[in-house]
Amino acid sequence: MTLMPAQHVMEQDEGTPDLHDTQNERATGLTVLRPKPLIEYCTNEWMNHAENSTRAKSASFSLDEEQDWTDNLDEWLDRCVAVVRAPKFRRLVFIILSLICSSLLLWFRVLSPFIQEERAAWASLNTDFASVTVGLFGTNMRPHFPGMIHIETLNSDLLPRPSRSKFSGSKDKRRLIFVGDIHGCKDELKALLKKVRFNEATDHLVTAGDMVNKGPDTAGVIDILRQKKASCVRGNHEDRILLMADHMSSSTLHASNPSAGASYRDNNILMSPESPEMTLAKSLSKNQLAYLPSCPVILKVGKMKSLGDIVVVHAGLVPGLRLESQDPASVMNMRIIDLSTHVPSKAHEREGSLPWAKLWNKYQRLSPTQNNVFSLRHLREWKQSDPTTVVYAHDSKRGLQIDKYTKGLDTGCVKGGHLTALVLGDGGSQDIVQVKCKKYRE
Repeated sequence: MTLMPAQHVMEQDEGTPDLHDTQNERATGLTVLRPKPLIEYCTNEWMNHAENSTRAKSASFSLDEEQDWTDNLDEWLDRCVAVVRAPKFRRLVFIILSLICSSLLLWFRVLSPFIQEERAAWASLNTDFASVTVGLFGTNMRPHFPGMIHIETLNSDLLPRPSRSKFSGSKDKRRLIFVGDIHGCKDELKALLKKVRFNEATDHLVTAGDMVNKGPDTAGVIDILRQKKASCVRGNHEDRILLMADHMSSSTLHASNPSAGASYRDNNILMSPESPEMTLAKSLSKNQLAYLPSCPVILKVGKMKSLGDIVVVHAGLVPGLRLESQDPASVMNMRIIDLSTHVPSKAHEREGSLPWAKLWNKYQRLSPTQNNVFSLRHLREWKQSDPTTVVYAHDSKRGLQIDKYTKGLDTGCVKGGHLTALVLGDGGSQDIVQVKCKKYRE
């Protein structure tokens, strides 16, 4: 037997099948399974398993991550709901919302209008009047009004200061008692004098105009004032009564023929001979009528501690204008002042205007002796060294107005309000005394 080399044997096994074996297979009809080469059993299934595993893990991770995010969101929402439902949180939200609403309301209703008003007022008071030639109130010469006292000065002996009584030798303190619109309310005037314990030896009474008309007893009020030797200023109603009296004595009024329906116009007021003012003027005696023209338009009281110079008028004064240049009609009727032209008006409100008292107080704060930093660049005509306090009436709509440099005393007595007195004592003390009034007019 001849042995074949091992390499040859292996080549034969790995090569074509043996012819003898093939013939046997054909003869028997059976198929003999022969083993495949090892290389054919080598596959990349491990790679497929690895990819599938990675995909599974990735999908599982995505699901877990989404589930965690959902859980976190639910937990956060639950916490938010718990916080909102908490009483402390609701109280905190309510407080914050209330503060926001209050701040907005304060800004739009108070602060913003106040800032605009302050800017306009300061701009008005700091106007370069020297460059203004026309259109500014007070630049023209005041016309002469015959029979009218424009300015009068109060006797200095009547100012509050300690005085020695002639009889007891004790020291009595003098007082000034200023009264607002009386309008013929005699009973209320008597009650007010009783309440302030008026003493003719030490007290002096000063009325701020409108003593007459509307009320039930104008003649009685004038008699009390004459008896108390009271000082007064002319108001718009005294001015009307005096105009009536003047026309009654003139030849232009045809009083002898009332059936003719005569009427006349003065100060833009149309009145007939049978008007209430005319009827009142006819009812007053000569002595009572003579008291009214003695009331000046402006009464200079004098200096007092903490008040400076005191001036009494019925309606108001234009800031920055000398007393001698103040228009009498405006002094008896004004309520507001235009900020651009300084023209006064008897209206209560108007765009671009301020109540004259507000503007007056701002002007006094700008006085050089009061504040050197914010002094006016142009003080116009009035080079005052002390502040000036104005006592006035005429504005019952605003009622009692006690500011630092203005004292408004009209509290609507004839309409059922109060009759008000400002009592100034020695040392600059100030007291407000009031009595309730009956309702005589709507």
